[in-house]
Amino acid sequence: MNVGIFTVFRLYPRYGIDTFQAIVINYVVCVITGVIFIGNTASFQSISLTAPWMVVSFFLGGVFVGGFYLTAITTQRFSMTVSSVASKISMAIPVLFALFIFDIKSKIFDGWNFLGLFLALAAIYLTSVKSKTGLLSGKASGLLILLPVSVFLIGGAIDTTINYTNYMYLTKEDEAIFPVFVFLSAAIFGIILISFKGYRIRKKNIKGGVMLGIINYFSLYFLVRALSAFKNDGAMVYPILNMGIIMLSALVSVLIFHEKMERRNKLGLIISFVAIFLISYQELFLIFNF
Repeated sequence: MNVGIFTVFRLYPRYGIDTFQAIVINYVVCVITGVIFIGNTASFQSISLTAPWMVVSFFLGGVFVGGFYLTAITTQRFSMTVSSVASKISMAIPVLFALFIFDIKSKIFDGWNFLGLFLALAAIYLTSVKSKTGLLSGKASGLLILLPVSVFLIGGAIDTTINYTNYMYLTKEDEAIFPVFVFLSAAIFGIILISFKGYRIRKKNIKGGVMLGIINYFSLYFLVRALSAFKNDGAMVYPILNMGIIMLSALVSVLIFHEKMERRNKLGLIISFVAIFLISYQELFLIFNF
C-alpha cells in the first residue's frame, strides 16, 4: 500500500494532476472507504468526541495534510528514491520511542536485534539513494534540502503518535474507526485551505484523489492492525514493514519506471534481508522450532 502511494505521487505530474487538490480529495475518499469497509455504522454511535484518541485524530489530520504534501513535493522535486529514503529512515524515531520512552517491548532486544536496526537504516539508504539523485546531489542544495528533512521528521512524528495511541487508547473495535476520523479531520483541514485559496476542482484531480484515497486508507488501517498483532511493538513492526516497502519500491522502480540499480542499491537489498533476520530472528526460530 505504501509503495502505491509513492507510485501515484510519481505519476501525478505525468498526467497534469494538481497534487494538493488530489491530496485533499484523497482524504474525502479515505473517509468514504473507511465507512464502507467498516459496514456497520452503529459502531460510530458509541464514539465519544472527548475520547483521548479522538483528540489525537484531529491533531494527526492537520499533520497528515502537511506531511503528505511535503512527501509529494519531495517525490516530484527530487525523485521517488529521495522521498522514500527520507520517509523510511524516519522509522528510527518510533523505534527509539518504543524502546526507550514508551517501554513497549514484546521481547527483550539483544545485541543482534540492535545490529539489525543499524543495518536496516544502512539498507534503506543503500537501496534508495543513487549517485545522481542522492540527498547530497546538486538538486538538494540550498533550502530545498529542508524538504526531505521535513519528510523525515514529520514521518517519524506521525508513526510515533500512531504507535502510542494504538498502545494507550485504541480497542479492537476502534482499530478500523480511528483511521476514518484521522482522515476526516485531514479532509476538513484540506477543504478549508482549498476554500481560502479559491481553487477550482477539476475532474482529473478527482480521479487522482480517488486512486490515492483507497490506497491511503488501507495503508493506515493495516499499519494499526500490524501494531496490534505484534503487541504494539513499534521496534519490531516498523523496521520489517519499511524493509518490505523499500524492497518492493525498488522492484517497482525497475519494472515500471525502468530505473537502473547501482551496486550500492543491490548491496542494500542484500543487507535488508540480513537486517530483517537479525531484528526478528527470535520469532523466526519459534516459527521453525529451532
